[in-house]
Amino acid sequence: MGRLLRIILNSGGLFTFLLLELASVYLIVHHNDAQRAIWAETKSVYGSYLTQQLNKKLAFLNVARENEILRRENAALLARIPGSGYHTTVDTLPVRDSVYQQRFTYLASRVVNKSPYGPYNTLIIDRGSNLQVERGQGVLADGGLLGVVSEVTPRHARVISILHLDTRISAGLDNNSFGTLRWDGRDPRRVTITDMPDYVPVAPNDTIYTTGYSNVFPTGLPIGTVESSTPLPGTGSQDLTVVLLNDPLQATNGYIVRDLFKEELERLNTVR
Repeated sequence: MGRLLRIILNSGGLFTFLLLELASVYLIVHHNDAQRAIWAETKSVYGSYLTQQLNKKLAFLNVARENEILRRENAALLARIPGSGYHTTVDTLPVRDSVYQQRFTYLASRVVNKSPYGPYNTLIIDRGSNLQVERGQGVLADGGLLGVVSEVTPRHARVISILHLDTRISAGLDNNSFGTLRWDGRDPRRVTITDMPDYVPVAPNDTIYTTGYSNVFPTGLPIGTVESSTPLPGTGSQDLTVVLLNDPLQATNGYIVRDLFKEELERLNTVR
């Protein structure tokens, strides 16, 4: 308070000048018809401009708020797909929600940073360990896969994109035949499925899905469609060229997949 008073006292001449200026403007406007008209016109023009700019800012805030609501709703819808549940009954009656125990949950996130495009693409999302994000969790994008969490801080996580030379994801056809999804570092619109048995019939436009065997993604999420197949003589396998359903390089939102059975399955996998 003392500092404020000292500033006022030291700048007394300036404050006095400003007060006299304001008083002069007030007297001129209110006691002169011509000046009053000019003031009214000026206030109308600039007032409309300021109001317009303020409305634009408020509209932008409303769009951001609505986008956040939609992302949360999408995460809730993903949690209800059949592949996100664990069947708790062997009954063959039609499937109802009451016979599924939740296995996977989804956390909406934003992509806040990306590496320059290259053979080892990564990105940063705005969710971290304070929301139970862990290494090894899968990340979905709108319409397809985005990648796998590799590093975590309290508020952020680093994701290895599916367009990364080290990425390996279990994927296959709807007939339970599966192989390994990988990227060759060339075309960002296409990935390859390796280790697919060569006796499995594959046709162009067949859909490739996640298998769930890696416990990173739920079973049955569509990844892309088969463009072509190439038998590998002497190996008993074939490679499939798959066109992705989404563009991971353009993703702005992600949904982190959390497997509620992870600890149980990891404990079984360590048994020798």
